[in-house]
Amino acid sequence: MKASSILCVLGAVFCTCATSEVGSQPARQTTQAPDLHTSQNSLDWAGTYEGVLPCADCPGIKTRLTLNKDGTYELRAEFLERPIAPKTVRGRFTWHASGNAISLDATGGRQQWAVGEGHLSPLNLDGTRVDSPNRILRLVP
Repeated sequence: MKASSILCVLGAVFCTCATSEVGSQPARQTTQAPDLHTSQNSLDWAGTYEGVLPCADCPGIKTRLTLNKDGTYELRAEFLERPIAPKTVRGRFTWHASGNAISLDATGGRQQWAVGEGHLSPLNLDGTRVDSPNRILRLVP
């Protein structure tokens, strides 16, 4: 019985102390300003990116994507070890609302690419990242 009484008294004391401390302290703001840096406004993204992307029935697809500051692009794809002429298309790209990825227009197959420091990473149709280090285009110096 005495142990129960002591516990109740201690609990009341701790609650009172905690309440008085909180009540006497000015409220602290824990929110931080949002980070407004995006690939679009923070990186030198304009330029030519190259790489060899995987291919189901050939050694790879040599890919070259040039992004221009005016929102236009040129995409060149060459299937390795195939007697097919390289295909080049030109069109416009748009930035995603996040400012960290782009979408090519219908001419470019509506491909989506995440824009990083010196590289492009392909995105799935739903905008999620493709989990493969073999699918990156690197900025050509």
